[in-house]
Amino acid sequence: MSPHHFHAASRRCFLQFLATSPLFAHSALAEGLRPSDPMDWAPRDLDKLIADPTQALDVFDFEPVMKKNVPPAHFGYMATGVDDELTLRANREGFQKFELRPRRLVDVSKIDMSVEIFGAKFDSPIVIAPTGSNRAFHPDAEIAVAKAARAGNHLQILSTVATTSIEDAIAARGAPVWFQLYTTQNPEIGEALVKRAEAAGAPVIAVTLDVRSQAKWGTFARLRRTVWELPRWERLSVPQAEFFRHLTCRR
Repeated sequence: MSPHHFHAASRRCFLQFLATSPLFAHSALAEGLRPSDPMDWAPRDLDKLIADPTQALDVFDFEPVMKKNVPPAHFGYMATGVDDELTLRANREGFQKFELRPRRLVDVSKIDMSVEIFGAKFDSPIVIAPTGSNRAFHPDAEIAVAKAARAGNHLQILSTVATTSIEDAIAARGAPVWFQLYTTQNPEIGEALVKRAEAAGAPVIAVTLDVRSQAKWGTFARLRRTVWELPRWERLSVPQAEFFRHLTCRR
């Protein structure tokens, strides 16, 4: 057998080996046989967004509506993750591993989803996490969030950079809210915020440590570039400016 025919036969054998290899078959070749993702069967049409909250099938139906109706920097501030959105992908992929286990012939006429946390009872374990600068997205700001928490008896955590005072938020909630504290370089500022929250009736302080180092908010950093070319006064429309306004109002 000539060297040419020997190499040709070797290539054929090698390709036959790859074709029958379980490792290869379950990767590249299997892609063509794998059923499409059901989420791709009826994708969200960005030209036909929901017009009312009751039309939403899940919480992700609200995201494209916000993107359409708020400035780019505002959307980036609310939607951004860390390190090229790796944290967002990891979070969503992590939740996909949880499944609901259906039960048959079980009485579900009375369902109790309540949970007790630090002596306070809530109707469900759903918690409204702290988000800053709510007034940049809606004029009612954290007051609207507190009213929603009150309607569902959910735990609400007020952000350090909230645009509503903790006193007003507690009044709207009709019950104590937790206070989220960003650590600062000046301990006196943190101590003053904690004392004010305690005096208002907040039973718990949730400390956030990620501001001790610079965060890599990729989406926010890219989208807010569309704002920096505006005059200085108009730049105050970006959500971060709400923090500085609020600090001024608190003094």
